[in-house]
Amino acid sequence: MKLGFYPVLGKSDFVRSKGKKIPIWQLLEYQPVGWLYSLAIKAEIVPDSPIVHDCGSFNYRDQDIPTLNGKYVDAYWSIHRYRERSKVGDIIVCPDHLLVGENIRERQEYNLKQAETFIQLAKSYLPNRIPLAVIHGQSLSERLEVAKYLLGLGYRHLGIGGLVSQAREYSINLHIIKTITQVVRSLIDSERVLSKADAMPVAGVAIAPLHEPNAHLHVFGLCSPQYAKAFIQMGLSFDGSTFIREGLGGGMFVSHEEKLIRIPTHCAPKCNCHVCRVLNRHRIDPRLTNKGRTHTMGRIAHNLNLVISTYRKFTPKKKIYLVAGCGKQLSYPAAAKDLYYSQHFQACRRYVEGQNSRWYILSPLHQVINPEAIIKPYDKSPYSLSHKERILWAQQVAESLIQVASPEIEFVFLTGKLYRQEVTPILKAKGYETKVPMQHLAIGQQLAWIKKELEQEKQLVLDI
Repeated sequence: MKLGFYPVLGKSDFVRSKGKKIPIWQLLEYQPVGWLYSLAIKAEIVPDSPIVHDCGSFNYRDQDIPTLNGKYVDAYWSIHRYRERSKVGDIIVCPDHLLVGENIRERQEYNLKQAETFIQLAKSYLPNRIPLAVIHGQSLSERLEVAKYLLGLGYRHLGIGGLVSQAREYSINLHIIKTITQVVRSLIDSERVLSKADAMPVAGVAIAPLHEPNAHLHVFGLCSPQYAKAFIQMGLSFDGSTFIREGLGGGMFVSHEEKLIRIPTHCAPKCNCHVCRVLNRHRIDPRLTNKGRTHTMGRIAHNLNLVISTYRKFTPKKKIYLVAGCGKQLSYPAAAKDLYYSQHFQACRRYVEGQNSRWYILSPLHQVINPEAIIKPYDKSPYSLSHKERILWAQQVAESLIQVASPEIEFVFLTGKLYRQEVTPILKAKGYETKVPMQHLAIGQQLAWIKKELEQEKQLVLDI
């Protein structure tokens, strides 16, 4: 499940033009990572995208006995419905009950019972879907106990729900979400898995795959830019329908820096965003109200497009770190990350291993090395290479890196000048961004910079 925003899917998410239905996702400049599709509705058109299939608990929140369209909602019923409408790889949400009203204890018991049954049914009948259970509780400690229970049942995708009613309590909600996230990830840290997608050969050495946490957390119903920025930084997914509610109510979004501002349609200036330009070609004006649903859906599409565009600003650029294989070496074969044992190399290693990003070692002999690869000690430095040899070496390094990096990747060099000066121009010519955070710093200053960065990261963890 990808981190980011999952907009809520509506019943009729399309505009009409010349007798044809145009889905709103075909109007967007950027696509969301996926959609949330509730069992409470049946959509006329469904995107061919990753989907979180929700049980629809918000719709039966006032019922002590949960029903949708007259049907009792439980694990068996929801599995049957998910079989009808989900596809391989989709997320399916276990039936849950919001903890509101007088019968809180019964609702919590319902949640735990359904979670136990649902994951077993999912394994038997929908093994190619991903089950997700929602964490509820009246206190943080109760939520943490529920999270531990769900992990014990085998869930590795967890939702955090029941916070929409206190959405204005940003600091409180964020504390709850951060704490749950930290505890869940620490509990399963020993179960980190390898991502096969990143395993590619480079310069004759197998590239080390990324290590990713074997769990994912999704926040239900909180989607303001303030929340979105925090969730993306924390590596969470989230959903929301504010763009629909505001659009139906006659509000149009305009963006200002990292904020979304609602403007009544009668005050909204003519917009030249991607969606509005497309709508204009179909003679659809999102500023019009009470002129039919097509103009309203155009406004909803405009709002969603601005939401996604704003949230994209919060998404950090993926990076690959490059460390120079230099300095003292062990006298026997070892993993490359251990072979070089100088203070500078090991300081760089500690730093990059804390970035949750791929990293490779640049070697005058091996070009690009997987940190896990076993290599023998050698006696070769960039100073021993002639100018022609350095040019050839740089071309080989750049070609190897391009094999494992899409153009949106940023390469961060924690190396000396000789390890990068001929490499960076080649990468830039291919459209890659490069960064040298310790440029112009002497060795002692570089060690001080790394130490400062590590201390800041440690403090950030403590703050969370």
